[in-house]
Amino acid sequence: MPREILGKGLRFSLRHAPCAHICRYCLISESRKKSALPFSRFEALVHRFHDWRQAERPDLEIGVFVGPSFDYDMETLRGVGRLRERRGGKFRFVNLGGLRIRRDDELVDWIEERRALGIVGFHTSLAGCGEVHDRWNGRAGDFDYQTEILRLAGERGMARQEKLFLTKNTLPLFDRLLDILDALPGELHGRSASPFFYAGLASRYEDERLTEDDRDALPERINELRPGKFGNWLSEREWIPVMLESADKPRRLQLKLDVDETNIDYLERASCEEIFATRAREYQESYRDVPPLDELCARYGDPANRRVYQMSRDVEGRWLDMLHRETGAAKPID
Repeated sequence: MPREILGKGLRFSLRHAPCAHICRYCLISESRKKSALPFSRFEALVHRFHDWRQAERPDLEIGVFVGPSFDYDMETLRGVGRLRERRGGKFRFVNLGGLRIRRDDELVDWIEERRALGIVGFHTSLAGCGEVHDRWNGRAGDFDYQTEILRLAGERGMARQEKLFLTKNTLPLFDRLLDILDALPGELHGRSASPFFYAGLASRYEDERLTEDDRDALPERINELRPGKFGNWLSEREWIPVMLESADKPRRLQLKLDVDETNIDYLERASCEEIFATRAREYQESYRDVPPLDELCARYGDPANRRVYQMSRDVEGRWLDMLHRETGAAKPID
């Protein structure tokens, strides 16, 4: 019997702003595709689902991803802000990954336009510094470009958030990276450090993962940056007993729904109930050839693997890849 999937909500995704470069650890794998769908139709669809949730399904979560980069035009920026407000929050930080390069007055104007619209700062994701970061992010000069934006924004009273990736080759650079970031002007609104998730292109870099020994020897300057939600980094051998404790429980997922010009007419026409039920069936069907978690573990679990992962889904992702390679079974939607 395949693993049971329980949909806890919908996450609407629109490929609206392609990336100007491809990071080697990209979770999306292909980040230069772009939908021809106008953002206004996507926004109207998501608002309809928020209305449905409010009236009939308060138990469900409604999420949104508009990307893969945040290189939005101003009207899209406003629209993303409206969608964030429907979830009770505010769109306050713009991610810097995947932006096209702007220089001099054009860059200053770009920052000032966003500040005038209520953006309070920028979020950077860094894999080491200098040429190491540039290689991970697939663009020469990317580290200098991101830190230049942070500097210019800080001088204008804007804040920053920092996501710092830990790998075998970024770990030796961490003190230098933190010194560079600490010297920037402006408020530090949040800083975290973590390994890559096992997803997308990042799944190719198992040899770059920290081991238990690396994790246990991390200096306090890094340990204090572990994020609260994903800060309990365990190796596969440590995750296995944790995962088996709940092996008979359904997998709860926010069901992703890609929206584009090929399906928008149907999505606008169908009821919210029908769309959610259909997507839930598609997810469950995609697990048809996937054995239960305890059987998957018995086949592919490696109790000798001391490489560290952020969450159990990373480990399960490895097992699903091995299942696919061995049997040809299609990978489930995730």
